[in-house]
Amino acid sequence: MSNDSSCYGNGYQGELDLMAEECKDHGDDNARTNLIVNYLPQNMTQDELRSLFGSIGEVESAKLIRDKVAGHSLGYGFVNYVDHKDAERAINTLNGLRLQSKTIKVSYARPSSDSIKDANLYVSGLPKTMTQKDLEQLFGRYGRIITSRVLVDQVSVPQKELYSVLTVSCRNIYAGS
Repeated sequence: MSNDSSCYGNGYQGELDLMAEECKDHGDDNARTNLIVNYLPQNMTQDELRSLFGSIGEVESAKLIRDKVAGHSLGYGFVNYVDHKDAERAINTLNGLRLQSKTIKVSYARPSSDSIKDANLYVSGLPKTMTQKDLEQLFGRYGRIITSRVLVDQVSVPQKELYSVLTVSCRNIYAGS
């Protein structure tokens, strides 16, 4: 699911992208088929993502996550395999693979549940002065922050854009805004 809004606070306006991905288990709690792939090259396409992971086994779906406004890759995506054994093999084979100037990280995506559904926030356009503490103060009023990271876009030259991924423990982050 996704939702777009603007956030005003500490003198900054940024776009929020609320996103949740579901893990399919095909009826078996131990059958984990959905993977998250981080640190993808900016110019990688969704077809290339599918092809890379398709070399391991049958891919049910592959999704490269893109900025909703600008359309550029956010450097991560999701791959869902038909068979959980292929997902495990993909982690063992592709995690740590060097693609162009990036080393990708492949791991299981967190399963969706009612308690965390719609709780992952992607925030872009942060001011360069934004600290981890500032970020947590800004978004902490909407719910308990489970995890947060301030990241730097290493590709944008000369400006290095700050962005963040937060996991918040509430379902309706926009209810209070």
